[in-house]
Amino acid sequence: MLFTQVLSREELIERYSQRSKNRKYLERAVDAVLEGRVKRHVFNPSGRVLFTVVGRSGDEFIDPEKHFCSCQHFFFSVLGGRDKECYHLLANAIAQETQEFSRTDFHDEEFSTFMRLLSWDLLKRSGSSEEETVSPDQVNRSHGRDLNTGPPAYKAGALPG
Repeated sequence: MLFTQVLSREELIERYSQRSKNRKYLERAVDAVLEGRVKRHVFNPSGRVLFTVVGRSGDEFIDPEKHFCSCQHFFFSVLGGRDKECYHLLANAIAQETQEFSRTDFHDEEFSTFMRLLSWDLLKRSGSSEEETVSPDQVNRSHGRDLNTGPPAYKAGALPG
């Protein structure tokens, strides 16, 4: 179902209230959509699409087809059977239906850098010690490239889009 008009926060919460037993998670999901924090990253010319949702800890990678999210709530509560989905996946479902994504286009050649930055950000937040975590700068220097000489979106510590 696609919406042709923008719905208010309250209307979206009411419309999706059956999707979540936890109103707090539903409100977070709706806020993420309305604030443009549900991101659709499109790589061209392949047409490959990745989704992230900016949460309290940073960008979370989601795969709606596999019903996966990189957040801790998904790992502990969804996989543990306590909840059906995290608010990041719910936000993506709402964004899909309302077509309210923040879209960022990339060239296919930028895919590996994008994934490297996303992975680094996720590992950094996972509690890995500094000795175990390799920064994007370190990875690129080892490949003969300096990440900080690339486009501004690729400065170390900033996920594109």
